[in-house]
Amino acid sequence: MKDYAYLNTRVAILASQLLSESQLTALLTQPQHHTGQLRRDELLNETKLEPMVIEQAWLIQILADFQVLVRPLWGSTREWLMYWFHKFDIANLKTIVRGKIAGLEAEAIRAQLLELKPFTTLPIEQLLRTEDISELLRRLEESSYASIARAARGVFEKEHQLYSLDAAIDRHYLLGFIQRMRILEATQRKYLLPMLHIFMDRVNLLWLLRYRLAYHLSAAETYYLLIPAGSRLNRQLLQRLVEFNSLAEVLANLPEPLFSLLAEAESTFVVDQRLIQETKRVAQLSLKLHNFTLAKIFAYVLLREMEMRHVMAIIKGKKLNLSQDTIVLAATSSAALLV
Repeated sequence: MKDYAYLNTRVAILASQLLSESQLTALLTQPQHHTGQLRRDELLNETKLEPMVIEQAWLIQILADFQVLVRPLWGSTREWLMYWFHKFDIANLKTIVRGKIAGLEAEAIRAQLLELKPFTTLPIEQLLRTEDISELLRRLEESSYASIARAARGVFEKEHQLYSLDAAIDRHYLLGFIQRMRILEATQRKYLLPMLHIFMDRVNLLWLLRYRLAYHLSAAETYYLLIPAGSRLNRQLLQRLVEFNSLAEVLANLPEPLFSLLAEAESTFVVDQRLIQETKRVAQLSLKLHNFTLAKIFAYVLLREMEMRHVMAIIKGKKLNLSQDTIVLAATSSAALLV
């Protein structure tokens, strides 16, 4: 209980430092040399640094906060939260895969990777030395990501498509995340469920629209790539939704509250924007819980990651001299929670 009181206080302090909507708006509208007034140390004021350097520094800050929050936890609770941060390992893995497919040299790929020590368990140097994707996935089978590697290798050897490989990696990472959540204590799961539901609904709906309508996969192929996780888009409903051939048909057959949330959305982009805002709303509500729960830590982590992606989109847009309207669209849609 003493640890929980400490964590409750730490989460409250860290959450109070998240950028407000007015601060994000100010970051967008002020000249770059004024953005340091918003805080986040020197990062927002370093206009001469490359975006990747700023992003890496920001990620280091997030990982430092996470170390503080995860230190008092133990057992399945600690393992679940640690697994969430392995998604940055997954991001690096997919960067290596894309680099190999593009024929890049190891040094060129390494320059694109996030520095994650001490949170990484990915054998990066071994993977960079591999000759092709098949060898890379075989090497990965010798690591803690063996189950992901086996699934991805089976898909790649069958289809040799990058999107299929990406989907297999993401799918099996998220399956591991859900499996670890199911062994958490019942009270913790209860408070986590609202965030898990909107998170998984967003994943499944966006993947369904992408694979079925953009990539024109069959209903069976699309369903295989989804993750029935017991949320509002359950197994039976997903089996129905993959049969439709248009965005309007899919949206018309969604259950509440998704039906009302996404009513009259005219594109997948708009669907994603609304789901991101709903995810943010649910996370903010979870932060307001009076007693400590694991949901409060997870809500803070989600909001901090969304903040980082939002700000990075603004910084990149301003460096490219894009219009404010374009930057706003990029920033609101870049708050994606998937790798």
